[in-house]
Amino acid sequence: MKTKQIFSIMNGFSWIVFIGYCIKAGAITLVSIISLFKNKNATENLYMGIDLASIYEFSIFHFVLTTLILILIASLKAYLFYLLIIIFKRIDLHKPFQIDVTHLVFKISYVALTIGILGAVAKPYTIWLRTNVFFTQLDIGTSAYIFMAGVVFIVATLFKRAVEIKQENDLTI
Repeated sequence: MKTKQIFSIMNGFSWIVFIGYCIKAGAITLVSIISLFKNKNATENLYMGIDLASIYEFSIFHFVLTTLILILIASLKAYLFYLLIIIFKRIDLHKPFQIDVTHLVFKISYVALTIGILGAVAKPYTIWLRTNVFFTQLDIGTSAYIFMAGVVFIVATLFKRAVEIKQENDLTI
């Protein structure tokens, strides 16, 4: 397969994942609002089997905090894939080392680090909450994001250096 075809396929997958995380964040937000103001039974199936009814009964504050964490993580993951979609749109395979692409790759590393840190902070909170309230374990799924942030940051730094070298060569006669 040619590189362009692989980029097109990856772009398509990025769109699918982006839309999926947008739907997840929107569904959790909508059902949380409905459960707070209209029907508390909606907490039993917040999104794809997530049951937070026992947390809602324990404390509305902890319910809101838990749903905010879930919404924020899903939104950040969607934003990460949105940045990836922008990279696919802007990158030119003949001249890949561009400053705007470098800035986007750095942004991806920062967003991935934020997701990883938020997940690392949320995990002990959900463990503490589980000791006080019985509920199905929440799979936040952010443990790999800190490592990914480091790898992407290294790639971004290499991209930045390549852009600097390219700019120096463009200035040389």
